[in-house]
Amino acid sequence: MDTFLAITFSFPTVIFTVLLSVAVIYWLISLLGIAGDADVGDGDLIDGDIDASSDFGGLMVTLGLHGVPLPLVLTLLFLGAWSLSYFADLLLGQYLGGVLRVLFTVTVVPLALVGALFLTSFLVRPLRPLFRRAFHQPLEKRIVGTPCVIVSSSVDATSGRAEAMLDGAHLILQVRSDRPFSHRDRAVLVEYLADQRAYWVVPEAEFHAGATTG
Repeated sequence: MDTFLAITFSFPTVIFTVLLSVAVIYWLISLLGIAGDADVGDGDLIDGDIDASSDFGGLMVTLGLHGVPLPLVLTLLFLGAWSLSYFADLLLGQYLGGVLRVLFTVTVVPLALVGALFLTSFLVRPLRPLFRRAFHQPLEKRIVGTPCVIVSSSVDATSGRAEAMLDGAHLILQVRSDRPFSHRDRAVLVEYLADQRAYWVVPEAEFHAGATTG
């Protein structure tokens, strides 16, 4: 255990320990449904689907990392890089000293990332069919009916903002409504307003009451 902790929290493995810890915290927050109140801009998609038409999306396709949610890709990447760095240090690094140790720590980080890229590309291949059906649908259609939490101070027919989770992605969306809402109220996205690039929302309780009576 002492060796495990020493390597985990020493350079270079500690870099990937931190990144992997952030990924684990992200998934825990997502599972608990208590994503933070970060205000990142209108209609932004954080850690969501990879758009192949963008430069970043094209790079991901080239690397074979497309077709699955970006949070999953990053988690696998960090886990692979952490594993490679850890075992490299365990089997070789801890026996080196002086200049050799410095050279080892400098080269392990990029080599671990490259190795993790190949490993992640291999791992996501069997996962793509699980997400393919969802990815063929536009975001606007997929997200209708999804619960959300109001993050602006209020919502009306011209302004408002809410957060929602979809396929492990944290979304900040423009929303509109004729119902009174305040910060942290729960709602449901019921319609996409293409002309405003926003979503019409109703209170979550009202939505479920309508579904029950219907």
